Amino acid sequence: MAPENGEIGYFTQSVSEKLDVTRSKLRRLTTALEKHGYEMTRNDREQRIYFDKDIEAIHRLLRKMRAGRKIEDAAEEVCGELSIGATREPTDVGSVNQRSTSTQVSPDVRLHLTADQLRLMVEQVAVTTAEKTANKVIEKYDRSMQRRIELRDKELVSRLREVGDGARGRNKKGLVSRLFGWR
Repeated sequence: MAPENGEIGYFTQSVSEKLDVTRSKLRRLTTALEKHGYEMTRNDREQRIYFDKDIEAIHRLLRKMRAGRKIEDAAEEVCGELSIGATREPTDVGSVNQRSTSTQVSPDVRLHLTADQLRLMVEQVAVTTAEKTANKVIEKYDRSMQRRIELRDKELVSRLREVGDGARGRNKKGLVSRLFGWR
């Protein structure tokens, strides 16, 4: 569906978190809607950009599926409720292109992003990247600490064995020593 002026668009990861579904399930749901005429906005890399209307349509689809409907039947019903399949007005979102699954839209159809929308999208990407980087650093640190602990434990056990063997060697007396009380 076409975004309204000033509306913020989201990428797959943000929407999947918002709807509490996996990214692959979100793609399956979106594809089912698109098969029945629902048109998604896509950027130059053909990535879907979800707007509030799109998220609401997917939410409706999820409710119908939770009520026992099959994905194809539920998608057809949602598209029917939304009167999808007719035409769509071109909207502007920067250098983001629109693409329909049924017809190819010319590349000169552009969407405009406000500075705030672009900033929010960049912030989302930055936050996601920072989280991934932080997780990698933490994992690397955890592995390093685990190796150090294992080495320390091995060294400790080795030293304890050496001390134990030395103590046993001093306490052992021969048969003659024990009989005559020699030290």
